Amino acid sequence: MRFEARNLGVVKQGELTQRPLTIFCGPNNTGKTWVMYSLYHYYALIEWFKGEEKRGSLEVKKINVQNFNKILNEKLVDVFNTNQGLLKNAQFTLKCSEEEFKNRIQNRCDPFLVPAERTGLHLFYRELSTRRTALLHHASKPNIDLVELLRDVMSSPYAMPIATYIDWLNKLSKSQPSSQDLFHDCGEYLKKQLVQGAYTVDPETSDITFEPESIEDGDQETRSMGLHMTSGTVKSLFGLWFYLEHQAKAGDLLMIDEPELNLHPRNQRIIARLLAKLVNAGLNVVVSTHSDYIVREFNSLIMLNHDHAKGLRKKHNYGDDEVLDPANVGAYLFDKQTIIPFKISPNDGIYATTFDEVIRDLNQVNDDIYYSLQEAES
Repeated sequence: MRFEARNLGVVKQGELTQRPLTIFCGPNNTGKTWVMYSLYHYYALIEWFKGEEKRGSLEVKKINVQNFNKILNEKLVDVFNTNQGLLKNAQFTLKCSEEEFKNRIQNRCDPFLVPAERTGLHLFYRELSTRRTALLHHASKPNIDLVELLRDVMSSPYAMPIATYIDWLNKLSKSQPSSQDLFHDCGEYLKKQLVQGAYTVDPETSDITFEPESIEDGDQETRSMGLHMTSGTVKSLFGLWFYLEHQAKAGDLLMIDEPELNLHPRNQRIIARLLAKLVNAGLNVVVSTHSDYIVREFNSLIMLNHDHAKGLRKKHNYGDDEVLDPANVGAYLFDKQTIIPFKISPNDGIYATTFDEVIRDLNQVNDDIYYSLQEAES
């Protein structure tokens, strides 16, 4: 799917084509999350239209690409939960033919976005629930204004993807079917390789606990603990694990803002391999990242797709389900208020120059300092 963004936050212009794996890179405050939220909004709106079609809505049946884009952009202000002035002339537009649009409506693709704020949300989702917070706030007042109470309870102080994620967390106990086998295996991979333990969600209270892997040495016994007692990695990855274990389906869309959050460089490489597994299992993935380790690991997985690389896969312990077809990967640089596609080569991977420039500068500065001090001491 091809999209065009204009005047969207700091992004003045740019286009992107979503592929099975789509990667957003670039400096801070360049609009990556703005575009990710807008893309999530597109898929959420598509799902709403599908529901209306099934209910036989005549108005929805008359919708074409132009009308859909108009609705898509009119609702951006609600997605970001901000004032209209901040999104004046903002556009996020689907670029396709009428036939492609009709096909898009027919194909199911449930979106799921894991936000960068997830570590705090996993701990405080109950307190952050809009209705709960509003009720507690008004209950503390000596005189309750019913009109103000209703307005506060029905509104949300968060951007739509954040509010949706908080609502999802508050319904964990009600949404625990088993996922498809492939994604269950990916959830097990996450537990074994990244968090090294097991999550549990109480089906009645939704309380989240974590039990580390058994300690072999000594008499110390491993016990379950509340999520607040765990490492940043364990806190950060809970939502992704639950989604893979209980919700993911082939053809759906997983979006992760900063998958490298709280992860050691080794684990950043591992999560890149996990994301590749998900893509090859049929999940569409969009990530926004500042991690050179993740992008470089994607490069390796692209190069290992080469016909002559089977021996290298075995040598470096890569599975066939981890290699990436370069045709399935799209990568974009967000910089200078634009979206620029990275070149992707089967032999070199992603030309992510935004990281190379920083690394080169760091190495030059480090070498200059080191050799200057060595020379001064000699």
